[in-house]
Amino acid sequence: MKTLIEKFVLAVRIWIAYLRVVVLLNRRPLHDVVDALSAATGRGGTPELARRYSRAIHRVLRIGSKRPRCLPSALVLFRLLRKRGLPAELVVGLPSSPRSHIAHAWVELDGKDVGPPPGKHDHEGIARYGLREGTSEI
Repeated sequence: MKTLIEKFVLAVRIWIAYLRVVVLLNRRPLHDVVDALSAATGRGGTPELARRYSRAIHRVLRIGSKRPRCLPSALVLFRLLRKRGLPAELVVGLPSSPRSHIAHAWVELDGKDVGPPPGKHDHEGIARYGLREGTSEI
């Protein structure tokens, strides 16, 4: 169980990352944003850490009934995981059914969806970012 101070520190890190993501998205194309957020400085982590961060982002970034769109939330999770040294990938996809053209973003670790909620849902990835430092694949 995390202490109240640890939870507070994580919430502050989430908000700082979110503000950085919003500024970057307004100034640069997505591949440059991913490159800027990709630096690994940490000691690693586990898939459970990724799930915990995902849940925390989902809760912390909510203001009343409003939540940020999937891309900024996924980029915040991507940043936090990369900062811990985990090989996170940002994935952007479209629904597997052709009835909708609305894109969605989520984060994967070793090809497994780690969120943020709702995660992959029923979407198929069409672009991956962060496979290796400074690269993207479409």
